[in-house]
Amino acid sequence: MIERKKIIYKRYAEAFFLSIVNDDFEESFKDFEAFSAIYFGFEGLREILNHPTIHVDRKIEMLQRIFGPQARQKVVDFICLLLRRERINHFEGIATEVERFYRRRNGIRGIVVKSSIPLTNDERKHLREVLTRKFGRVEIREIVDSNILGGLIIHFGDEVIDESIRSRMKMLRELMIRVDNEWLAALINQPSLAL
Repeated sequence: MIERKKIIYKRYAEAFFLSIVNDDFEESFKDFEAFSAIYFGFEGLREILNHPTIHVDRKIEMLQRIFGPQARQKVVDFICLLLRRERINHFEGIATEVERFYRRRNGIRGIVVKSSIPLTNDERKHLREVLTRKFGRVEIREIVDSNILGGLIIHFGDEVIDESIRSRMKMLRELMIRVDNEWLAALINQPSLAL
């Protein structure tokens, strides 16, 4: 089921992305991001757009008022398509895929940074400088995770840099077990050392 949803997300995102590539691309993407901010920022809007008893024409009418006449028509048409096909409930996954296509097209590396407490502005600036030197253009999303004792966990693509205290303690524990095992093995092989 999850795999099927991912296919739906990618297909709709790719169709939308291909429709705006040759048409005021940056402006269309900004309009899409603006709708995303409204959609995720106002729970009432999500409830209305996903409500099964509100007629789709009413939803589209409301949507066109939200966008206004200055919005790119392809963005409005795409959201209306999601409403007509009853796929607006998949908007979060589709929006994630659209952002992924955008980053890939513009050579921006999406990076997730997890820490136990929010980063300070200086830490954030330093981290951005280091990651920009290593990867080029980056887009960093910060997540505060109380399960991390300290340090950082950095995800980029399929790779992970784990510089958390928990990971270092685990490595230290494994090293101590290995040293103990090697020491015990040496004692067993040379019993005279135990005297």
